[in-house]
Formats: sequence, C-alpha cells, structure tokens
Amino acid sequence: MKNKIYIAFMLGLIGMGTLYGCGYSSYEESTIGTESTFEELDVDYTTNDDGTYTYKDNIYKYKIEVSGIEGESQAAFIILTNDEETSFEDISYSLKKAEASTGIPEFVVLGWY
Repeated sequence: MKNKIYIAFMLGLIGMGTLYGCGYSSYEESTIGTESTFEELDVDYTTNDDGTYTYKDNIYKYKIEVSGIEGESQAAFIILTNDEETSFEDISYSLKKAEASTGIPEFVVLGWY
C-alpha cells in the first residue's frame, strides 16, 4: 500500500514538473505586446498643402516606412525623405556611423518600432 502511494506521489511530482516548463519565460512575457510599439521622436515637422513635408526649412517629398532586420529583431523606421528608394540599410548605416554633416539631411527619422 505504501508503495502505491509513493508511486502515485512521484508520478504527480513528475507530471507537475513537466507542466512547469510549459509557461512563458520572463523574456517572452517582457516582449509580448511590445514588438509593434511605435517610438515617436520629438520631431517638429509640418505637412504642407501640396502634400510635402517641411522640417527645419527643408522640404521633403515623401513620408515613408522602411523595415528590415536589426540584430535579431525586425525593426522599422518612419522617415521624411526626397528619395522614395531610401532603404532600411541606408537608414541603419547612417545612424550607426553618426557623422555630423552641415548640408541638408537626406532623411529625417520621425520614429521607429
């Protein structure tokens, strides 16, 4: 009788241990619902009557979203630009090199997610 109780108890512990590993990890819980959160920068731009955008006296024709892989995650930038073909790689490279320029910026990052 004691053996049957012991075996039932052990099987119960094994079953609970197996189910314990089926929950979300703390990493998964921390990323749920945050993957598409838009991070808006404090960029004061104006939408003009003709559909263009003005930022610091520079006029941009397009407001576009570019996306790609950054590290291990999917990322996207919302930008103002005059080149409709601006790629995610162009934005990512420019942000990484962070070079100071005195000319008109090729693009303005409004935010990312």
